[in-house]
Amino acid sequence: MDKELVLAIFKIRLASLIGFTPNVKDCVNCGAGESLVYFSIKNNGLKCEACGKIDKSVIKISEATLYAIKYAIMAPAKKLYSFNVPEDSIEELRLISKVYLEEKLEKVYRFEKF
Repeated sequence: MDKELVLAIFKIRLASLIGFTPNVKDCVNCGAGESLVYFSIKNNGLKCEACGKIDKSVIKISEATLYAIKYAIMAPAKKLYSFNVPEDSIEELRLISKVYLEEKLEKVYRFEKF
């Protein structure tokens, strides 16, 4: 398994376990459950297409990245690393997990140097 993917999943899961679970069920702004194509670090979760266009601090994500984030948060621990995602989604996950964890912990940690 790609080490970047493993590290991104670890960071998302760690953030969730320590109380910073992002909202992945509906838009954090309007509550819409469809067209969730943006991730907001500032607002702790997903935003729909309409709300994401208004907020310039969001990160646009693919459907595969959305699935991976949801899986990393909700999967049983034994099955946490039992999936693969496309290469472009790994990069999206890497960016989101790094920025999200650093923002919530208010500190930069060097997980990448293992």
